[in-house]
Parts: sequence; structure tokens; C-alpha cells
Amino acid sequence: MGAIQRIDSSHSIWLFDSERMRFRRLPKGADPSSPSLEADWQPYFALDLDEVTGSFSVALNEDRTRLLRSWREAAPPPNFHDTTELNTAELRLDPAAE
Repeated sequence: MGAIQRIDSSHSIWLFDSERMRFRRLPKGADPSSPSLEADWQPYFALDLDEVTGSFSVALNEDRTRLLRSWREAAPPPNFHDTTELNTAELRLDPAAE
């Protein structure tokens, strides 16, 4: 087996075998070195990594219309910890308009 690329996200361990273009997703805390069945692996067509945001996308088909997207554990999603205030005035119904 060739080199395996490992990416850790919040809830999963992602293993990518770029030689055979297949990946495996394990729950966090599982042993990635444990034996696996061929059926545990899924084909993929591209892996796009965004070093700035820490996000990555896995293309499940050649047309890239089926994607899985996640973020590396070390880099939370953009605005993950931001708290904002929303103005709900636009959501209120005007009693006169009913």
C-alpha cells in the first residue's frame, strides 16, 4: 500500500490512499492502523485542501457534483466562534398589513 494521507476533523479521521484513489472515514478515537476490509474504502476523484481556512472537499464523482466537505480539527471553520447580533425588526409582521 502506498502512502496514506491522514486528515483529522472534529468527529472523524479521514484516510486517503492517493495511489488507489480511495478514502476511508473513521470515527474519532478509532484505531486507523486496525485492519480494514476492501468495502471500508470508497472511491474518490479529487481532494481539494484549502490551507487558509483548513477546509477540504472530497469529490465523490468525476463531475464533482457530489462532494463531502469538512474542516481540519486544527483550523475551525471561518467565523466558527463569532457571535453576532441580528435585527429581527424585518421579521415582525405589521398588524395593519394583515
